[in-house]
Amino acid sequence: MSFKICSATIPFGQTLAADIVRAVECVPANAICGVVVYGTDSSMEYHQMLDYIAKAICEAVGKRVPVTLVPQPLLPQGGFALDIYTLDGAAEVRIEQFEGVCYGLLGSGEEQMIFVEGIVSSDFGASVAEQSREIFEKLEKILAKYDYLVDGIVRQWNYIGNIVNYRHGKQNYQEFNDARTIYYNKGVWSNGYPAATGIGASFEGVVVGCIAFKNNHRKAVYPIDNPLQVAAHIYSKDVLIDNAANAVKSTPKFERAKLIETAQGVCCFVSGTAAIRGEQSVDACSVGEQTIRTIENIECLVSKQNLLRSGCKAYDLKYAKLHIFVKHAEDFESVRAEVSKAYPQVAVTYSVADVCRSELLVEIEGILIS
Repeated sequence: MSFKICSATIPFGQTLAADIVRAVECVPANAICGVVVYGTDSSMEYHQMLDYIAKAICEAVGKRVPVTLVPQPLLPQGGFALDIYTLDGAAEVRIEQFEGVCYGLLGSGEEQMIFVEGIVSSDFGASVAEQSREIFEKLEKILAKYDYLVDGIVRQWNYIGNIVNYRHGKQNYQEFNDARTIYYNKGVWSNGYPAATGIGASFEGVVVGCIAFKNNHRKAVYPIDNPLQVAAHIYSKDVLIDNAANAVKSTPKFERAKLIETAQGVCCFVSGTAAIRGEQSVDACSVGEQTIRTIENIECLVSKQNLLRSGCKAYDLKYAKLHIFVKHAEDFESVRAEVSKAYPQVAVTYSVADVCRSELLVEIEGILIS
């Protein structure tokens, strides 16, 4: 059981639904386990736009499938981008819903996996802490319904509106980290935390999606650390931000990457990666230099030498997809120049988003396969 990703970009126009239908119809409907859509449309609020896109995709494939909407403007010219996750091989994809959340139950023999679409908070006016608690409570119910444990999560995507801003003296990203820690304390995490991205978004809400494996697959899941960086979950308090009195200041609970061996192949999820060495940001004044440092971090992370250091085989991993988050739209060409030199043949999507530290200007996440 292994992933394939089909990507499509849809320009702004009057035929959004029709364009989405054409994009999704290019892949086998029965193999789709999730669709991630990036983009914004000022004519619709978030929930309305999500409903519109989900219905268009449902029309295209003949059934509801997990859909995550990430409200981030695309670069260079706006529009929408779709990442369509499908499964290779003979794995069965069963789509179900619970309390308004759609997810795919994926199975092939002993390999059991769940792909949960981005769970959206119901009240964007609530604090990030309240929104996050609501989302994690719903996620916990969904996983428990099928006997998945929280520490079975291998990849998590976290989109947080105004991520580096403050509400009532508390930083939004720190509030999210505190809520995530409370939820994660219910797990053992003997195979490390998930790979994860915590990134900004152009709205006031919080969205969390994930992929989790059943416990019987744990022996084939490897946390991948990076010798160039301190593991995020052991950051010192010095790099965590919260001005509130008696702040908890929980660390971000994720691994730099997570590698999963399956019967059909290997999949490696690279977490959102930025220009951090040790635990400190570097090259704060240059988006080009930050992009170079970020690429160096990723190349070190997925190198054969580092895979061996992490306890797995020295796989020859190939990039299936990269997503680049650029803080300032005017920095796009500088970032693209460096990314194009490093990854000329890789499918890449660019969007505008705040990174989790105010001085960081670019972040890159990716999926590699063998």
